[in-house]
Amino acid sequence: MDIVMSPRLAKNGTTNPNKRKTTEEWLTDLVDERKIRFRYFITLSFNKQQTSFINQYLDNRHIKRVILDFFYPNRKPNNRIRLWFFVERHQTGGLHLHILTEGMEGLTWLRTCNRKVTLKKSTLYSLIADDISFDEVISEALTHHLTSYVKRLGKGSQAVDIRSVGYIPARIQYVNKTLSSIEFSNWEHIDFQNSDL
Repeated sequence: MDIVMSPRLAKNGTTNPNKRKTTEEWLTDLVDERKIRFRYFITLSFNKQQTSFINQYLDNRHIKRVILDFFYPNRKPNNRIRLWFFVERHQTGGLHLHILTEGMEGLTWLRTCNRKVTLKKSTLYSLIADDISFDEVISEALTHHLTSYVKRLGKGSQAVDIRSVGYIPARIQYVNKTLSSIEFSNWEHIDFQNSDL
């Protein structure tokens, strides 16, 4: 696995006055260069929020494993989906998490592995009636999976927000908004260890 370092971190710790713009360009270039096809934008808000970045990064390792177990309940393939983790501080001082993640085609996801999927009956009826897409089914099932296996999330409706990634440069700009403030030292908001950069 190649370790990728932000161009600003490689310059002996010096900071660029335009670090937000430079970081956004670097991440956008990585998406193109590595042919990353993000599909979902996930926001996790915790009942018991971490205030330490290091503790949140440790939690991120568990969260990544939970997401990968959802998509690949048995063996994880070498060409598995890629995830990027971004930590953001609430005004209260606690941390929440944004995740950009790739996905897989709905029928492939459903048929390739022996899996237990928890859905509302109304969701199943809507899928059969062709009123909703497989992405909506995957989002509902992943939400339930995350709230079941990430205990700090709690069961509230605002704990997990999964939506289509939409326009990727806009999402990258959104997850880097903390670089415009003094909340973070350098690039702490990007979890380099757990992200597939």
